[in-house]
This record gives sequence, C-alpha cells and structure tokens, in this order.
Amino acid sequence: MKEPIPKDVSDFTFETDDFTLSCITNMPKQEEMPPILIENILYKNHSMLFYGPSKSCKSFLLLMLTVAIISGGEWLGFKCSCGNVLIIEFENGQAMTYERIKAIIKENNIDEKYLSRVSVITLKKRADINTLVDGLIKNIPPEKYSAIIIDPVYKLLSGGESQAEIVDAVLSKIEELSKKLKTSVILCHHTKKEGQTYQNIIDRISGSGLIGRDMAALIGISSVSKKDDYKRERIEMELRHFPQQPPFYINISGSSCFVEKNKDSSKTNTASTSAKDDCSEKSKDLIRFYNFLNNMNGTVKISQLEELMQLSKNTIKTYIDNTPGFTRDNKGVVTYTEPEK
Repeated sequence: MKEPIPKDVSDFTFETDDFTLSCITNMPKQEEMPPILIENILYKNHSMLFYGPSKSCKSFLLLMLTVAIISGGEWLGFKCSCGNVLIIEFENGQAMTYERIKAIIKENNIDEKYLSRVSVITLKKRADINTLVDGLIKNIPPEKYSAIIIDPVYKLLSGGESQAEIVDAVLSKIEELSKKLKTSVILCHHTKKEGQTYQNIIDRISGSGLIGRDMAALIGISSVSKKDDYKRERIEMELRHFPQQPPFYINISGSSCFVEKNKDSSKTNTASTSAKDDCSEKSKDLIRFYNFLNNMNGTVKISQLEELMQLSKNTIKTYIDNTPGFTRDNKGVVTYTEPEK
C-alpha cells in the first residue's frame, strides 16, 4: 500500500506575542543571515564572552576591539565591520577609558576622528540589570551601536555569579538588550583560580556554567609568560557559527598588541613554494618582531627574537645575516636600518 503524499506546510504560518511559525522556505525577512561584526568569529546582534584570569589584559584587548570596530580595522588578526561602540564600564572612569583608547589609536597610527564613535557609561557600583537594560532600550535607537561591551559582567550579578537563577535572569536581559537594540553584546568575565588547568575552555569560566552556554562565541585568554615588560598570552576560541580557529599567541606591551604568526601559516598546499619565498616571509616576520621589541624598550636582543618567533638561536642568526638592513654584535644585540629603495 502506497504511503499518502503529505501536503506541504509552505502556506501554513501564524504569529503570537512570543514566536512566529513559518515554513523554512518562506522565512520572514528579519530571519535572514545577519551581517558579520568580526570576521570568522561573530555575527552582528549575537553575543560573545571574553574571559581570562586577573591581570591578563582583558580590558585592554576589549579596548583594542573597540578601536578595530570604530575604524573598521583588525582585532587579533580578524577583520571587523565599521560601527559605533558603547562601553559599559565598571572599573575605570570615562576619562581613563578615553585616555587608554586614545593611546591605542596613537600607537597604531589611527586617526583620532574615530573617537567620536565611542560612548561610555561609567558605573562605580553594582547596577540593577533591569534598570540598566530598560533605560538603554528606552533611550537608544536600534542599530545605533554595532556592539555594546560590558566590562566586567560579574558586577551585574548582584546575588552571586554561581547561582544559576540569577545568571539566567541577567543573561535574559542581556539577550533582550541585544534584540531590541539590534546590537552585539560582548561580555568580559574572569576565570576560576585554577582555570588554566581545565582542558575544555568553557569549564574555565568562573561561576555558573550558564554564563558561557548562551554565547555565540567564547574567547579565552590565558597568561603564558611575562618578560622584559611584555606579556605573552594564549588565545583559544569556541565558536558556534564559524569554523573553529586554532589556538594562537599574542604579545602585549604598553598600548601595542602583536599576534604571533602561526608556524604553519606560511605553508601552502603546493610543492612549488621555494626556499627563497620562505626566507622572504621569515624576513618580513623578523622586521615586524624587531619593530615590536624596539618600540617597547629600544633594545632588541637575539634571545628576545628567539622567544617571540619560536625559532632556534642559530636560525634567528641566519635570518638576521640574510636580511638586508640587519646587523648583530657579539653581545647578541640586533640593530636594523631600513635599506634605501
């Protein structure tokens, strides 16, 4: 006996105050794919959690993200769409936030005109999430800001970050904020004291597991080393809508952030890559790392390049000797003068 052919549901639709039902072939216009805010990481109108241990430069990196969004630049090597940013800031005043962003802009040779695309709300005490979100929704037009950064989010968790009911209520209001203002919400949070011992990055988040469960993107930072006035940090990601990114390392000094190039990133899938091309790429890396260290303290040593580039001392010496403009002395001090064109 033949099975009856079911009638399709393409013309069946209805809407309530809480949801809309329609056939997947006839989705409402507002359900189209959103534009991208951070390439390969986050869509606009979705939420992200950025977290790490104390003193791991979380706030600094979020200010770097702010600058990347307002200028349409890159953040940690990922291209950002240009837009306005609102920072809800609990730990520093507006003046300090302004000065820190201005220092980042100056260090990275970005025009100060972009500062007019940043707004700051400064709060010196724990805020009531309902009052805050309702006030923002009432006074801010939708799509005014591409992103709202809340730093740190635990100060909105007035009853304790480990209580699931409180965390769920706060996250529900944050989701409402994102939907009503049509903006991405980016939260800054801390890890457990023993956070770096967990292999799964979501298990490192302090407090209730709900904090990370609703996020479209999780970006965890962990401290690797601090030496010669710069910090080396490891970045790991857990992404819902994009392919997973491999872990990578960054170096932070003052108002500069340098992304270490993946050792395999210069490799191609063909066998035609010549040794000359590879040497040229390594020379470019050598110049970039040299400039980073030179801007930091004015003196560059082979040992510093060795650590940053993750290459042996002899390999570093070979690249120095084969890259025009570089010299080294018997004490391991490296100097570079850009060759005349």
